Amino acid sequence: MKMLIGGKKVDSRDKRTIDVINPATGAFLDTIPMATREDVDEAVENSKKGQKEWAAIPLLQREKIIHQFLRLLEEHKREIISVCTRECGKHVGTTIFEFNQTPTLFSGYMESAKRMDGKLLVPGTELGHDGKTAQDLIMVLHEPLGTVAAIVPFNAPMLLYSFKVAPALAAGNSVIVKPPTDNPLTDIMITELLLEAGVPGNTVQIVTGSGSKVGNWLVQNPGVDAVSMTGSTEVGVGIAGIMAKRLAPYTLELGGNDPFIVLDDVDVGKVAKQACGSRKGNTGQICIASKRFLVQNSIREEFTEKLLANVRRIECGFDDDFEQTMEQYFSNVDRTNTANEKIGSLISVEAAKRVEEQVRHTIEQGANLECGGVRNGAFFEPTVLTNVTKDMDVARDMEIFGPVWPIIGFDTVDEAVEIANASSFGLSGCVMTNDWKLGMYVAQRVQSGGVVVNGSSVYRNQMQPFGGQKMSGIGNEGFTTLEELTKVKNIVLKGFLA
Repeated sequence: MKMLIGGKKVDSRDKRTIDVINPATGAFLDTIPMATREDVDEAVENSKKGQKEWAAIPLLQREKIIHQFLRLLEEHKREIISVCTRECGKHVGTTIFEFNQTPTLFSGYMESAKRMDGKLLVPGTELGHDGKTAQDLIMVLHEPLGTVAAIVPFNAPMLLYSFKVAPALAAGNSVIVKPPTDNPLTDIMITELLLEAGVPGNTVQIVTGSGSKVGNWLVQNPGVDAVSMTGSTEVGVGIAGIMAKRLAPYTLELGGNDPFIVLDDVDVGKVAKQACGSRKGNTGQICIASKRFLVQNSIREEFTEKLLANVRRIECGFDDDFEQTMEQYFSNVDRTNTANEKIGSLISVEAAKRVEEQVRHTIEQGANLECGGVRNGAFFEPTVLTNVTKDMDVARDMEIFGPVWPIIGFDTVDEAVEIANASSFGLSGCVMTNDWKLGMYVAQRVQSGGVVVNGSSVYRNQMQPFGGQKMSGIGNEGFTTLEELTKVKNIVLKGFLA
């Protein structure tokens, strides 16, 4: 596939390419260009024209263009789901869940844009610098930021593309997308459909290549007015440093090590099943997946036994003839179901090796391996670790991005909160208890952007302001936060009401 710069499908200037491989099977899928710095600079220059062109189109007409895009998306859904599943090595049910969220994000942000109407301030509420404000009309308006760089991660390329591109376009910005290097094909396909629907070619563009080069060139370009990025904390801190030097805004959704807290008044079997589902989805490659399982010691042995029964039923595998099973998945998939469902591979062999190293490190620190722990190429067997103590790396800041369940015991509720907060991350979390007041007590004390009481930490409502605390990020995404993709301007008509 090609990059999309200025509405044209293009190769890189030096013709270098990167292979895209199905991580589950090793099969070659396609190539993408490895963009040069000149390619990136051209896209940024184009985006300035594209932003003005897009902003000049009335919102009603922009909405019609987005609705045409959604019709095209529906027409091409089987092809998109097929490509996304193969380039990610996912289970097809996970891909369809992701696809089903995409149209609602674009339509929802357009609806939010209709309500982003600014305000008029009440005149004469204070004297002002000249003592005469009673006859002044003060308008507070929202303007587009300009060019937004959208840096999309590998774990949910379709969904997280939409969480970045949809609000940027709804707010009147132009967008340059830097898709994940391992699995960029889906994002290229979606961008092609946006252009086919009528979004100007300079308004939404896509440049491909490694994040360390292409991503850096994009962020470093002074023509980029804002960055929206989901990825690692290390990369996010680097982006924040670059953007801070020119006082440009950024939204960063970064790493997490989300606690799954289990108190001893619960139905242990039910909660063990939820714990399994909260980690299994997308082979554990979800930022808000539960990654530390804090269980009250009085039920820890029973919980471990029942969790193991669920985890041992999970199979690793990839069915490359999955089209015949698509129909049953076109309704919402229950991701907490653990019976008779395979999980796919991790995004790459390198990612699986990283999980393998982290599990080995945790065992060397004193944890016990109860099941799994075996890597086969890019696959990693579902793994349960016990005897994990609160001073181990996995209990604090070592985020394992794979199907691993470390179980950490605690005695008191306050000790559970202490362990949960010992991490530098603070993205999401959850607590399981039959006492709602106790659940609220824990939720108010856990330091994270969200806490779910009696549900998995894998919870993201499109309306909610979604973001992290501490080293898990800054800024929020969600329909209620569209203003973050705008800048505020005050226009004063002095003496207009005289």
